[in-house]
Amino acid sequence: MEDQTVDLGRRLVRYYGDGVGVEYIDVFSLRMGEFPWVQRAIDRLNIPLPIVAFNGEPRIAGGISIEKISQELEKRGLVPLEAPPE
Repeated sequence: MEDQTVDLGRRLVRYYGDGVGVEYIDVFSLRMGEFPWVQRAIDRLNIPLPIVAFNGEPRIAGGISIEKISQELEKRGLVPLEAPPE
């Protein structure tokens, strides 16, 4: 999953520019303490992984869809620089 996230980040930066940042957080890492809402969602709501968040706000769960991510970025005002990523 981490490799997919790195690839996704590269594609999104190429498509949208430096206004996009992608970070992979392993749910078994110590960093999970920084994301209590993720732990609650996993424990209490049985939300499927991966969870994709925008500015700390969870928006997509259960898969990584570049189409859905692109739609969300464009709703937030990002303008594509080139043809959509594949």
